[in-house]
Amino acid sequence: MYLVIGAGEFLGDQVSRALAADVPIIELNADADDETMADAISAVEVVLNCSQAWSPARRLQFRKSPPPLVQRIVAAARRARVRRIVHVSTADVYGPGQPGQANENSQLRPVHAFERLKLWEEQWLLESAADLEVVVLRPARIFGAGEDWILPRLMGSLAKGRVWLPAGGRARQTFVSASDVGRACLAASDRGRPGHSYLVGGFDSSWRDLLESAVRAVGVGGTIVDLPYDLLYLRALATETATAPGAPLWPGTYAVDVLGRHHFYDDSHSRRELTWSPSVGSFEQEMPRMTAWLSRMPEVAAALAAAAQMTPTSPPST
Repeated sequence: MYLVIGAGEFLGDQVSRALAADVPIIELNADADDETMADAISAVEVVLNCSQAWSPARRLQFRKSPPPLVQRIVAAARRARVRRIVHVSTADVYGPGQPGQANENSQLRPVHAFERLKLWEEQWLLESAADLEVVVLRPARIFGAGEDWILPRLMGSLAKGRVWLPAGGRARQTFVSASDVGRACLAASDRGRPGHSYLVGGFDSSWRDLLESAVRAVGVGGTIVDLPYDLLYLRALATETATAPGAPLWPGTYAVDVLGRHHFYDDSHSRRELTWSPSVGSFEQEMPRMTAWLSRMPEVAAALAAAAQMTPTSPPST
């Protein structure tokens, strides 16, 4: 039995759906009380922590304090003597300044608060739960239906006419579907080495490719405008400086780096060690499962409705 923590969140729901066909699962919200968490953990062998403790959609501040949710998971897992904790982190802990493809041996150089918080969360878990089997997964850029940070904002701007992207969104990156992250979690729960971290990738592409694929799928969209990375970064820095801690932020400097810098990852070691490989190798392959969700985005739905009203209809035949 597997416990997926993060129900009701994008990644948690996707991981649950990916696992449900293969193993019995229990889903739990990240804000469940201690008694509920203890009851759920007592019935499982493996805990999968897919919850997002910090939202990149807000202005974050780095503080070296124990992450409350992970503390609760460790305490409950220790009491229940679960076999393993699989913790889903992010490949962004390597930072935005890697000279080429990062791998498990690359230096960790987190810059932004979100990246530093995620690395601290990993380190605290591995050190504080040394008596438990802990495996950390570091997925590349996750995409899929329900993603709630970047793609909805980009599609909303496109549906209104245009979206501004650093270098036109052509920076090459490694993407992985959320469902494949679920499959990697299953592999890590069985074959991951305790105390080790594993990169999880899918295929190399760009944000521009993702947007163009989404536009073709829903049948509405605007223009992708190319702006210099430095200009957008300075604008984001000014916006971030004027934003209160914890308040919504778009785009911040972290978002500009996610969109405008290369993020390549070599996960060949993880694939060999976990005997795992992704099932999704392109945006087009996943788009049939994303189209309905994309079409329901408010700005996209409004643009589709407006286009439908403007479509001429043939007069009835006599």
